[in-house]
Amino acid sequence: MKKIDILIIEDTVLTAQKIKRSLELAGYNVRGIANRSERALELIFQQHIDIMIVDINIKGDLNGIETAKLIQKNFNIPVIFLTSYHDDATLAEASSVNFSGYIVKPYLDAQLLREVKLASFRFGLNDTTKSVALNDGYTYDIQNKRLLKDEKEIKLTNKEEQFLHLLIQNKNTLVSNEYIDLLLWRDNVTYDENRRQLLFRLRKKVPDLDIKTLKGEGYILKI
Repeated sequence: MKKIDILIIEDTVLTAQKIKRSLELAGYNVRGIANRSERALELIFQQHIDIMIVDINIKGDLNGIETAKLIQKNFNIPVIFLTSYHDDATLAEASSVNFSGYIVKPYLDAQLLREVKLASFRFGLNDTTKSVALNDGYTYDIQNKRLLKDEKEIKLTNKEEQFLHLLIQNKNTLVSNEYIDLLLWRDNVTYDENRRQLLFRLRKKVPDLDIKTLKGEGYILKI
């Protein structure tokens, strides 16, 4: 399995070291710790980073949310926010970033590792294969998360890409509704209609892919 590289953006030394220790014991590779926004931006350009764990209230010219937003303009890196605050104003500001997880301090190590694992599955970070040949001239570029038809890219939304990636990871195998809901909507309440609408939009863009629906169970991508 590919070793996942993580950047910790946290200005409390003890907290940063605790996160680092937990991640390394779980087999992850911590590429650096940044205690200021400026240092975080330096490390992003110096190191390969798969996931960022970001404290919302950090030192520097930018807070954690602003830092993550700036990084995501240039890099498609999942963000897990770590914060002591979960008020409406903080959540509203955080929603401007495409974050994968949101952990409120104090937290358990199991919560942190769960969010990292979910992000790694959702963004396909465990994959070592570079591309997958699908049916009817489709190719999926795993590293860059791009779907191609006869070498021409088909644009997908974040949810469409995540859903397709999940099906490709488990091709010819049933992916349960519960698993889809956990990875795409996390702990938020969702409904069958959300999944049906997502599949409807995906089928309009990629009508030649053979995606089977098993009512009340889940979906299978036949390859």
